[in-house]
Amino acid sequence: MRLKLSRDYTAGRHRDASRLRDLGSVPDLQLVSEPDTALLSLIKVSSRSQTLDEEEVLEQLAGVEGGAPGIITPETAPQQGVEVVVRREMCDLVQFMDRVPGQLEITTHHLFFLASERRDGHSWVTGNFKVRLDQLREIHSRRFNMQRTAIEIFLTDQTNYFINFSSSKVVTKVYNSIASLRTPNLTRVGIRKPARLLQSSGLTQRWVKREISNFDYLMHLNNIAGRTYNDLNQYPVFPWVLVDFESEELDLTDPGVFRDFTKPVGSQNPVIEQTVRERYKEFDDPTMGKFHFGSHYSNAAGVLHYLIRLEPFTSLHIDLQSGRFDHADRQFFSIASSWSTIYNTGTDVKELIPEFFYLPDFLKNINDYDLGKLQSGDRLGDVILPKWAATPEDFIATHRGALECDYVSSQLHHWIDLVFGYKQTGPEAEKATNVFNYYSYEDNVNLEKIEDEGERRQIESIINNFGQTPTQLFTEPHPQRMTSLEAWRSVVRGYGKKSSCNLLEHLDNVKTHCVDVSGEEDPVVFVGTPTIQTRALIASGNPEQLVTVTISGRLNIHGWLPFSSTKSRPFTFQFDSNAHFDR
Repeated sequence: MRLKLSRDYTAGRHRDASRLRDLGSVPDLQLVSEPDTALLSLIKVSSRSQTLDEEEVLEQLAGVEGGAPGIITPETAPQQGVEVVVRREMCDLVQFMDRVPGQLEITTHHLFFLASERRDGHSWVTGNFKVRLDQLREIHSRRFNMQRTAIEIFLTDQTNYFINFSSSKVVTKVYNSIASLRTPNLTRVGIRKPARLLQSSGLTQRWVKREISNFDYLMHLNNIAGRTYNDLNQYPVFPWVLVDFESEELDLTDPGVFRDFTKPVGSQNPVIEQTVRERYKEFDDPTMGKFHFGSHYSNAAGVLHYLIRLEPFTSLHIDLQSGRFDHADRQFFSIASSWSTIYNTGTDVKELIPEFFYLPDFLKNINDYDLGKLQSGDRLGDVILPKWAATPEDFIATHRGALECDYVSSQLHHWIDLVFGYKQTGPEAEKATNVFNYYSYEDNVNLEKIEDEGERRQIESIINNFGQTPTQLFTEPHPQRMTSLEAWRSVVRGYGKKSSCNLLEHLDNVKTHCVDVSGEEDPVVFVGTPTIQTRALIASGNPEQLVTVTISGRLNIHGWLPFSSTKSRPFTFQFDSNAHFDR
């Protein structure tokens, strides 16, 4: 995230935007052009992605005249050291809410993007870039305006570029042209569907076993489902976790402080949930599909709402508001107030963004912007924190702790079902009050088949303004995460290997016995058994080996058996005959 922030070099700190908000339309007011906008071209953030299906790629290649033009073969390979153009394609470089038209040029040594035009104003980005092929790390398929016509290129220095093309066929050509160059550090060119990519990654199993955190797992799901920092309409989405923002202290062992993860954020209030169900049942418009909510839980406006205090999002917010700051009461000024609006109105259904769990900076008005006054007369500055958080850093630490706590770990799979899983669409979505605008779902939109330009632009506008539902990753209920005890039991059992007895299940019966194998002057620093021993030897009465190493480096191999002929101890221990120790 920090890679995509930009420094505010302006002394005015968007004062013109504040004046326009307060005074309305001012004909003689000349807006200041922000000199920091050229920095937007430097903003890049790493993420993962979703990919095209292999069968679709092959099908598209079959439809391309001449097979796959631009592919390098031994017969067409240039002489070493000679740079040859492999392919040129017209495209758009996507950055936040902007599209920079230009041309992608693929050569035997580099990738070039050359912008074909530039607009005045700080929201426009000059997107020229040049990348060596050995800098390429991963290339993934992406959606843009619900169409699989884009790729995201990830570099070895963790920067990336999001590029949109005219059709999915062009994407396939670009894929194969780059792959044919056999770049040394390119580890993945995506050709699988997101669900298959997730399945092969093993991430869900690792999360269930508590091998990765809740935060990391949600970031992986967002990345694989195509959420990206480069397109604010497809920004990563995180859940509201808490409902208690008024207590002096937060008790994470109390289930009452958490939201209901089985319901969308817009249905947390039972009264509003009932209203939503009745409205959905009575909905009757043949020109429009039914939906529970008229807004979406993730869109560009929502991202800018949360990040208004940080550049370049401040400038993007002002652009969206026709050159001015929005009215103070509609801005993000209090976490408790934001939750109250969601819970009590039913009109705001925004979920959270990842920054709520790791970035305290977005809660501070570090640039001292004039964000206006509330109707109460209070001037906006830093975000008002819950009573249980003393500082932004304290809020982030506590909020992250809430996300990772045992209760959330036991409930998070329900939220995943709603956003990425089987409750995203169909009858299960209806039951869960989780149906949104028809055009927010990938399978309902195919702009390539719409010939009427006016209709196409209208649908694109709906997609951009309303929001986009992530690609569905699961078609069955998501497994629940193990408890801490269950995870430890899994480890003790050898990661799933069958065991007739689990030590943790019989702790009350455990007794300890000690055997001295060295003196105080040369203590033992290592005890172990060989990884491979013939278990049949135990049955025959022959001992297994136990290795000890002392601090002086003396190695001894002792023998032991898990039974004994005496009652003094329940095992047999045979000292190494070469051990120099007075027993």
